[in-house]
Amino acid sequence: MAISVKKLEEKAKAETYLIKGVSPAFINAFRRSIMLHVPCLAVENISIYENDSVMFDEFLGHRLGMLPIKTDTKAYKPGDKVKLVLEKEGPCTVYSKDIKSTDPKIEVTDKNIPITRLGKGQKLRLEMQAEMNSGKEHAKWQPATIGYREVPSIKTLKGCDSCGECIKACPLSILEKKGKNIALKEPEACTLCGSCVDACKKDAIELEFDNSTYIFTIEPIAGLTSKEAVSSAAKEILQKSKEFEKALSKAK
Repeated sequence: MAISVKKLEEKAKAETYLIKGVSPAFINAFRRSIMLHVPCLAVENISIYENDSVMFDEFLGHRLGMLPIKTDTKAYKPGDKVKLVLEKEGPCTVYSKDIKSTDPKIEVTDKNIPITRLGKGQKLRLEMQAEMNSGKEHAKWQPATIGYREVPSIKTLKGCDSCGECIKACPLSILEKKGKNIALKEPEACTLCGSCVDACKKDAIELEFDNSTYIFTIEPIAGLTSKEAVSSAAKEILQKSKEFEKALSKAK
């Protein structure tokens, strides 16, 4: 079966796709590849010269380390670094937009993240190094959160009299009659609440799963777009497959 991909929804930063023609092993490998092996930029080293705020240096470093930073995958490779600076004097709230990069193409993607509060006369002055790395080293380098689920299907069993009670019970109204059978009009919308099964007094329907079709949701949390993260993961899997094939051909 050929692989097909259809975008179902784009809400805020999250994108949802219907993926057909793949195995459970493949879809899980794809998820793990994005989360663990796709590199992106995140703050790794911080030099704090002044910090008069109420926030301890360690807490400040943690907040800065989790900032989403725009990543140029063509210019930066794993291990590459870029310098960022932050210098503010109170009274004010310090936001992520106050961070300046020495590379104009690299910046914090969300400008409205509060970092700390400075009172009158208080100062914050520091330098950071954002490093290119991957999620297998630390969660701050995970480019996205991933979720997937199998697409359900409904099976009509012997004894169904097409009474329609299951159709009435569906809270999303996505069941319909097809001949003598009950079918899902929009399988991807089904939440597996089980109302249809509970409504059938003859136990004549069952919910099943199609283990070759999945609802795949990706929400970028770093500086990569969904397409960049997915494309990088696909290339990584392809490269690993070629390496394995090469090693296998040399095995005695």
